[in-house]
Amino acid sequence: MSCFKILYAGLLLVLSATVVAAESYRLHHQDKISLRAMRWDLNSSSYLRWDGLSGEYTVARDGTLMIPLVGEVAAEGQTAAELAETLELKLRRQIGMIEPPKIALEVVGHLPVYVLGDVNSPGAYDYQAGMTAQQLLALAGGPIRPPIQFTSNNDYQILRMGGEIRLLSTQIEELEDEKKRLLADLASLEQSESGEGAPESPEGLEGEILAATLNAREGLGDRIRDLQSMLKEQISSLTIQLELRNAQIENISRELENLTALKEKGLTVSNRVTSMTNMLNDLETKRLDQEIALMTARQELNRAERDELELDDNARSDALVQLNRVESELASLKTRLATASSLHGELAAAGFLSDDDVASETVIEFAVTRGEDGQVQRFQAADRLMPGDTVEVIRSIIVTSN
Repeated sequence: MSCFKILYAGLLLVLSATVVAAESYRLHHQDKISLRAMRWDLNSSSYLRWDGLSGEYTVARDGTLMIPLVGEVAAEGQTAAELAETLELKLRRQIGMIEPPKIALEVVGHLPVYVLGDVNSPGAYDYQAGMTAQQLLALAGGPIRPPIQFTSNNDYQILRMGGEIRLLSTQIEELEDEKKRLLADLASLEQSESGEGAPESPEGLEGEILAATLNAREGLGDRIRDLQSMLKEQISSLTIQLELRNAQIENISRELENLTALKEKGLTVSNRVTSMTNMLNDLETKRLDQEIALMTARQELNRAERDELELDDNARSDALVQLNRVESELASLKTRLATASSLHGELAAAGFLSDDDVASETVIEFAVTRGEDGQVQRFQAADRLMPGDTVEVIRSIIVTSN
């Protein structure tokens, strides 16, 4: 596989690999997670944010988390969903809650991964769930490729010219495929607004990436719409409860007025008036809580509706940015190809090239250092990395004849 193909295939696979790997990623020590906890409130008949439990936590080096009200919990090796389920069960058992709390976990930080060796930009890079050695190479700017140099006295460099032309042609072909995918993605956004069917998908890797992109966007839209439905039901329920509460307050207020009048005439005792007053105050407090819960639910609904509207706009903006980048790279590569082709023709005319013109094949290898014991492993391009890995990229060139 050419170095360009390694670079761009890695970049193109980032989205699809991240979508799949984010769900199956198992926690690693030093991972930072964001925990959001919701508890059921009987008074408001709704879930409220549990501020004392919500927050950011870091998995300790021994693989555990220290969570308030729960204590130490084994986290390393679990997915976020598995850990959330464990915390819900522990909280319910230890606190004796009737309704189990709802826990949502999101991994928000990892140890970086490090890359060195034959790359354009060695250094530390943010780890993403499911990241492969190939994708890290792409982030580091791809393998180092020395510029073409040749003279009439350097047969090897002259013979490389044909390989350079084929390499540039391959790069252009791959970028053209990426451009087709981006245009198809933009067309799908336009067709979804007009209600038409999905566009024709490109073939091969680009088609798989497009399918992953569309599925991820559709899944996110479904989750937003599900949230809207839940919030609408909650708003409807709270509205009915608030109406009933207002009716209760109105009845108690009339009763209290009657008792107050009887007390002034000496026909009833003060204890009944006090008891009725306390009942009215309690009902008004609960009504205030319900009004706050109703307002919060409406705000969340407005936010969810805004997120749905922005979903396609953000996707369109990202696709346009990528398309602009691809077209810029295509223009540069086509210029280089035209120059190389012209020079190749001049060399052929001058008799510097022979019929057995040769091309070079770039071979990329990965040596990964993992863990405190510093064990070095040989990785394939598609092998997945872990936070804290150090990757050495080893580039070699094999010259083959046509």
